[in-house]
Amino acid sequence: VMLEQKTDELYEELVDNMEQMGEWNPNVKQVKILQKIGQDTMTTHEVSAETPGNVVGPRDFVSVRCA
Repeated sequence: VMLEQKTDELYEELVDNMEQMGEWNPNVKQVKILQKIGQDTMTTHEVSAETPGNVVGPRDFVSVRCA
């Protein structure tokens, strides 16, 4: 897939606006930054959205992200 976006804009959307990901990604219900560790590292809590028919229910993830 080729995205016609500037890398700065893509970084801003995926990293700086991470907690709004559930607004545009139907697979994500919620993302919350738990703690920032330095300038480019953070721990996050993500909740996946339910699947159609609730075949796979929502799942929780705790991640360490380095940008």
